[in-house]
This record gives sequence, C-alpha cells and structure tokens, in this order.
Amino acid sequence: MNPVNFTSPVIITLIIAVFFQLMPSSGDWILWKPNFLLLVVIAWILYVPSQYGIGFAALVGLFADALFRTSLGHYVLVFALCGAVAYLLSRWLTYFSLFHRTFLVFVLVIFAELMESALFSIWDLPINLSQLHILGFTSALTWVFIDKFVARIHLHHR
Repeated sequence: MNPVNFTSPVIITLIIAVFFQLMPSSGDWILWKPNFLLLVVIAWILYVPSQYGIGFAALVGLFADALFRTSLGHYVLVFALCGAVAYLLSRWLTYFSLFHRTFLVFVLVIFAELMESALFSIWDLPINLSQLHILGFTSALTWVFIDKFVARIHLHHR
C-alpha cells in the first residue's frame, strides 16, 4: 500500500494559517489572537505523524521566524518542542476525544507562550502574561475548527 501524499493540503492549510495570522487586529484583541501556524502544525503532526514530525515543526518555525521578524531560532525552538510533544503523544491522541485533544492544545499553547516569554526575557523585551489564560482559551476554541478541518482532509485523502 502506497503512502498518501498530503503535501498540497498541508501547504494550503499553512497558507490559510498565514493569512489568519497576518490579519490585522487592534488594541487588546491582539493579545487574544491564537498562533494559527502552531495550531496547524500540531494538527498535521497529530493526524499524519509518519510524514510530519519534529523536523516539519522546526521548518515551519523557521518560516515563522522570517514571517514575524524574530531572531533566527526563536520560533524554531518553540515549534520544535511543541511538535515533539505532539509527536510523542500522537499515537494515543488519535483515540482520544475532541475534548482531550483540545485540552492538550490548551496546555501546549500555554507552554509555547511561556517559552516565548522566556526567550524574549533573554533579550530584555517586556512581556505581558496577564492574558495568557484567555489566549489559551481562544486557541482551544480555534483548535476545534482546525481539528475538524484537518480531520476531514485526512479522511478525504485516505
């Protein structure tokens, strides 16, 4: 049995994630905006761990470094570590309910934001973590739609 090629759906979902990531938001709403690229990377790692793993997460993190104009390696580290957790848990999470996967994403988003703030604190950049729980909640709500969308694409291409 030949492996299914998910390259074009992955590229399309990453382009959609970049579009949503770069969509302007103002004021306090920017603190609530989820990292769409990270959520899409986690989704593809969970659904196709045989083709997309930690290297894929690091590559998208490198792209995010260029996109967000951060120092080289900032998002590579964050995405790779979150991708590693998702990859290690991917076999179990396929059997879990949507609620459990959403809880994992909530924890991963909190972990990613804490890592980002630790990296920013190295360069003495101020970080506001007061909205961290709300960011985790909005990311979890967004995850429900991303999870359903990637699951439908995965089922369609099998």
